[in-house]
Amino acid sequence: MGQIAFWGYQHGLGVTSNTAAIAALIGLEYQIRTLCSQPQWSDATLERAFRRALQQSNPEFFDFTGTGIDSLERAVRAGKLQNDSIKNNSLFIERDRLDFLKNSGKLNREQFEASTDVLNIIYESARAYYDVLLLDLHSGSNSNVGQSMLQNSDLIVVCVNQNINVLEKYFESKDSWPAELHTKPHVLLVGQYDIESKYKIKNIANKYRYKAPILTVPYNTNFKDHYNDGDVKGFFTKNRFIAKNHENFHFMQEVRRAAEFILTEVGINTKIKNIERGVS
Repeated sequence: MGQIAFWGYQHGLGVTSNTAAIAALIGLEYQIRTLCSQPQWSDATLERAFRRALQQSNPEFFDFTGTGIDSLERAVRAGKLQNDSIKNNSLFIERDRLDFLKNSGKLNREQFEASTDVLNIIYESARAYYDVLLLDLHSGSNSNVGQSMLQNSDLIVVCVNQNINVLEKYFESKDSWPAELHTKPHVLLVGQYDIESKYKIKNIANKYRYKAPILTVPYNTNFKDHYNDGDVKGFFTKNRFIAKNHENFHFMQEVRRAAEFILTEVGINTKIKNIERGVS
């Protein structure tokens, strides 16, 4: 139903951790079929964020090189890509709700970038099965694959932080925006958000006279530790039902707010698809 691209102007803006947080929350709390993937050359950081869940759920396939994007590319080139090929070549994080498609193992960047057309076919096929695709894209504008994924996405989540130089790139340099930001629906997401900073959401909006919604993924030490340990799913599972006075409550609420907004933007009825609290 909807392809969502997470993208940043430059590296170091937490694009992957933002993608992982939103994906984990959606997988836990929404009865929809979601696929997350990282179509970047020589980058497996999204996979590492879910490593513990992937190993536990798919022990016989986790380290098997015959699955993922490279296997699907062979199927495309052989004319054998079927309706169930994406599902069969993905690993599950939350059964029937959140799958992960392993990245290409190509050692040559030029070869990876040359596979843009094939990757488009793969993700287009994925859209026939999954309700939502969450793609963690290469930051910046020097990837043909990334640019093509932006072009084909229904929503672009532009990841920034509270660094004034990063904010000015977004708000004051529209001439340097990727062309897709001028033509595609997009939303601003402030990652590693520090509520104590001078640059709160309200102040950012006022400074730049910005009227559109701004989403956040707050900075949270506990989440960061789980992310580094490859246990993002574990963090969300442990903190799903915490009380309002818990130190992680604000983080969970803001990620919920961001996930609900993003899903609504691509046509998901979040009230119908939300899993009742207390039901796994």
